[in-house]
Amino acid sequence: MTRNMDSHPSQQKRIPEDLARYLNELRLRVHRYRRYGLLPDGRNTLRLKARRGSGLTCLVCGEPVLPSEPEIIIEYEPDPELLTEGPTYRLHHLCHVIWLTESRPYRRVRSRK
Repeated sequence: MTRNMDSHPSQQKRIPEDLARYLNELRLRVHRYRRYGLLPDGRNTLRLKARRGSGLTCLVCGEPVLPSEPEIIIEYEPDPELLTEGPTYRLHHLCHVIWLTESRPYRRVRSRK
């Protein structure tokens, strides 16, 4: 007979549900931000960098990327008619992964398998 060492076994079920809810919220934000033009579709990336968090706000979740976390920095080519400098986006690693997995080209390839 195996014994559960956790004094609150119901917490084991709540944690995955909370995580699933949070991930779903991030997915919905990515779709919403794309629909309103706040988040690019991932094309024309000029540079992709990863470094220690700067403390600046993540575009997807709205929380700061702490120095203890990896920060993904995405730089885009400028639109010559609008900007002299291309836009730069800062994201948590998890938010970047969700952004990539929710992109249309990746979703089409994934659904064929």
